[in-house]
Amino acid sequence: MRAISLVKKIEFEFSGNVARNALTLGDVDNDGKFEFVIGNDQGEVAIFKEQERLQTISNLSFVACIAVGDIRNINRNSLVIVTADGWCYIYEVPEDTKDIIGNIRDSLSNLKVGIDEVEGQNQSSSNTEVNSTNESVSSEKKNKKEIKNFLICVHKQRIPSNVKNIILGDIDNDGLVEMVVGLTDRVVRSYRWVSEPDKAETLEGKLLGKFVALYKWECANQIGSITLHSGIDGNPSILVAQPGGTFMRIKCQTDEEQKSENITNKADCSSRDNFSGSIDYQSLGISRMRNQNISTEIIGDLKVSNINQGSNTDMSKNTPYAIATLDGTIMLVQNEIILWAIAVDHQIFALTKLDITNNGSDDIVACSWDGQTYILDHEKNSVRFHLEEPVKAFHSGWYNVEDSEMPVTALVYVTFKNTVIIYYDIPLKDLICKRFEPDYHRLSELFVNSNRNKEQALEYVQNLDKKSRKDLIEYLLYNS
Repeated sequence: MRAISLVKKIEFEFSGNVARNALTLGDVDNDGKFEFVIGNDQGEVAIFKEQERLQTISNLSFVACIAVGDIRNINRNSLVIVTADGWCYIYEVPEDTKDIIGNIRDSLSNLKVGIDEVEGQNQSSSNTEVNSTNESVSSEKKNKKEIKNFLICVHKQRIPSNVKNIILGDIDNDGLVEMVVGLTDRVVRSYRWVSEPDKAETLEGKLLGKFVALYKWECANQIGSITLHSGIDGNPSILVAQPGGTFMRIKCQTDEEQKSENITNKADCSSRDNFSGSIDYQSLGISRMRNQNISTEIIGDLKVSNINQGSNTDMSKNTPYAIATLDGTIMLVQNEIILWAIAVDHQIFALTKLDITNNGSDDIVACSWDGQTYILDHEKNSVRFHLEEPVKAFHSGWYNVEDSEMPVTALVYVTFKNTVIIYYDIPLKDLICKRFEPDYHRLSELFVNSNRNKEQALEYVQNLDKKSRKDLIEYLLYNS
């Protein structure tokens, strides 16, 4: 497997223990740029934007999960934070911050130099006044930047404790985003945000609404990870990883489907719990496992490019999913058929997806505890990158390094040295290892003389044995 080196990186300081799902990349302030959010066991959440820390949220308990998405279904992203003791927080950027800006301007007017002087309309010959002016300018600029990206808590609600996984997505194909959480006691729960009818949207900065419980499922074994995946019919399902390369598939039902089933079975479906969809277990990978009790990670809805789909127009509704286990087994599965499987000598604890090669297909990104990272495409072509220090959390996605530039691919490592390392703009255009072939026409130019013309020189170079050709290339490279 080819090894690569990555150079472009950003390092942030962040202390404390970080849970595996307490970090994410997303647009938390709805400005079209991607930020990085991370939380620790001390109840601290940090939001990093570009190359600096934007904001720190404190006084929470153990941060177990973090997610960014349109959880309120209003076409605006929110930051969702879930703590281990069962508190769910929603943080958002206020749409109207004029009053806050006005308060800051009022506080600046109390300084020795007024706002007009700060903006340079008046000049002072006193060094003290000049220093005050510079401090006021920098303070105003800093406050403006904080105001632009100021996250506040708009909702707090008690949910079951011991949450370890979270995903935001449409689980029942009704066009609304739901929240799905996995618990350490082998339970999966789903919630939907419901606003209070006939009331204002907010009251004193708090949302008038709440999360309403939809479904609850119990698993046979400990949960590894959860993901959303679309089936052949295009309907979404929840995949819950189980030990030994197995998983549980949960298909939810919409209200219309429940009513149809109610008519068929002549039963009362006034409660959603009566018809929570179908559940089935898949054990397709258990025969390949070296340890059938090993923890498992799963990632679904791996996007396939139009080139790889070929003439099959239904391919987009039949996307593959990937499975990885702690003992180093990585599999790509489609239609319950294992397309390929590899075994590595490292313990895989994190599995993500990212279109690193920018070809329209999601690549599989797997990370081990010792920093070994594997990047694989759908054809089993692969490369690896080694971060030479242990890793306690990993994530991949898109990140904006500069405000004026487009988002780039990023690999995020949280180390045991209280640092976050973001490798960005991954320079991979193709995962296929191609054999080096010299340009014979250019080499033949060196042998064109009075005894050989161009055609004879080309024939001479092509007929060289491998050792002579290799020595010639090395000589040219050394003397170039």
